[in-house]
Amino acid sequence: MFDDANDDPETGWGHVATHDDAPAVIDTLLRLDPEAAYTKTELSDKAGVALKSLYLDGTLDHLVEMGFLEKEADEGEEALFSVAADTAVFEAAAAFDDAVATRLNE
Repeated sequence: MFDDANDDPETGWGHVATHDDAPAVIDTLLRLDPEAAYTKTELSDKAGVALKSLYLDGTLDHLVEMGFLEKEADEGEEALFSVAADTAVFEAAAAFDDAVATRLNE
């Protein structure tokens, strides 16, 4: 029943849910320096998610599509990623994070 629920997600949360490690990476992105660039390995280490998992299921590319990350690559070099802090998606995630923190501290 639930396996079919995320085949074609209709909501933002549904898109996040299609990648098991996306929540951990998004949580990490909220705390990273948006002026810095990170390799897949660095993002994996900071998020506590196996690099193989991020690579095989396309989590980082999915986060680029959704607007959480920007991908920069020079030909022949490893791709670098930066936090897309100026997107509506990232700003909404940060606002959600703040709202939950406020609620839990009441």
